[in-house]
Amino acid sequence: MRDVNDGISKVLDSIFPAYPVYGEATEQGMKQPCFFVLLLEGSQSREINRRYRRFNSYDIHYFPNPDSLAPREECERVAERLYSALEYITGVEGGYRGTGMRHEIVDEVLHFFVQYNYHLFRTKDPDIKMQSMTEKGGIK
Repeated sequence: MRDVNDGISKVLDSIFPAYPVYGEATEQGMKQPCFFVLLLEGSQSREINRRYRRFNSYDIHYFPNPDSLAPREECERVAERLYSALEYITGVEGGYRGTGMRHEIVDEVLHFFVQYNYHLFRTKDPDIKMQSMTEKGGIK
């Protein structure tokens, strides 16, 4: 999940370099305009053998400039850019594709919802090997 969070933050920082991106442990005093990345829900299901599937739902808040005369229009413009920018993100462990994208504006704050699903492979525990073997043979 940390890899997906970092990937989202990198994309937001690249397309909106002047706006700070805050994570879940944010102190008071956010400077607007800014983004706030929040993991809404994470789950995991087991598939075949050592293969798992992870589901991560995010809500990316955008707080517009408080001095803006048209904050709703500003939120709409940002949402348009987020649809194309967050479709594919790259992290250290690989690339992720955003699905289920939608947005809404509540109290002049943009809420952009996106889900990143990916497969996870668990490593196999090493097999227990025989320490030593003594072989005896004879004829009856």
